[in-house]
Amino acid sequence: MSKKGILAIVTICAAVIAVTVLAVLLYSNSNKLKQTQAELATTKATLQTTETAKADLETELTQTQTTLEKIRSELSQTQEILQNASEAARKIAAERNALQKEKSALEGEKENLRAKLTEIESELQRIRVQSQRSITAIQERFKDTVGAVLDDAGRLKLDVKGKILFETGSAILSTEGKTLLDAIAQEILLNTDYANYAVRIEGHTDNAPIGGSEIRNWDLSTERAIAAVKYLQVHAGVDAQRLAATGYAFYQPIDTADTPEAKAKNRRIEIILVPPQDFLAELLTSLQKVMVSIEKRETQ
Repeated sequence: MSKKGILAIVTICAAVIAVTVLAVLLYSNSNKLKQTQAELATTKATLQTTETAKADLETELTQTQTTLEKIRSELSQTQEILQNASEAARKIAAERNALQKEKSALEGEKENLRAKLTEIESELQRIRVQSQRSITAIQERFKDTVGAVLDDAGRLKLDVKGKILFETGSAILSTEGKTLLDAIAQEILLNTDYANYAVRIEGHTDNAPIGGSEIRNWDLSTERAIAAVKYLQVHAGVDAQRLAATGYAFYQPIDTADTPEAKAKNRRIEIILVPPQDFLAELLTSLQKVMVSIEKRETQ
C-alpha cells in the first residue's frame, strides 16, 4: 500500500475518532446541560419558594411590629393607670389619715361635750333644787301676786302683774308696788344664793294701743322696766351692775286670746334672774362645734 493510501486511512481513522470523541463530548455536555437545566429549574422553584416565604415573613414581621407597638401602647397606658392608681392610693391614704384625725378630734369633742353636759346637768340640778325652795317661798309669801318658774337654762322668772306695781297707763310705782319690790329684793334678789345672778327687768303691755299709738306701748313698757330698776338700785340696795331694763310692748304675750283676762295677764313686769354661767348658750356653743365637725366629716 502506498503512503497516500496509508495517510488517507489514518486521516479517516483520526476523523472517525474525532467525530466519536466529539459525539461523546456532545452527549456528555448534553447530559450536563439537562442536569444543569434541571438544577436551574429546581433552584428557580426553591428561589420562588424562598421569595414567598420571605414575603410571608415580612408580612408576619409587619404584623409582629404592629402587635408590638400595640403592646407598647397598652403597656404605657397600663403604667399611666398604675401611676394614677398609686397617686390615688396615696391621696386616699392621706384622706383616710385626715379622717381618722377628724374622727379622733370629734370623739374628743364628744367626750368634752358629755363632760360639759354632766357638769351643766349637775349645776342645773343644784339650781333647780335651790330655785324650787325659792318658788315655794314666793308662792307662800306672795300667793297670787307673783308667779315663779324655772326655765331649762336655770333662769328663775318672777311674773309680777302690772296692776300691782303701776296704775293703768302709768310708769310711776305705786306704794303697794314699792312694798312688793322691797319684799322680792329681800326674799330673792339679795339672797346669798342669787348674789352672782344678773337681774333683768322686762316690761310688757297688752295689745291695746295707748292713746291710739303703738309706739306708746313701747315707751310705757320700757319706762316701767326702768322705774323698777331704779327703785331696786336706789331703795332696795340691789347692785346696779346686776340690773338691766328692757321693754317689749305687746310683742311677747303669754296669752294670745282676745279677752280681758288674757290682756290682764300680758300687762306685767318680769323679773328674771340669770345665772352667772349662761348654761344654754354654753351648751349651744358646744353642740355647734360638734355639728360643724360632723358636717365637715360627712362632706369629706
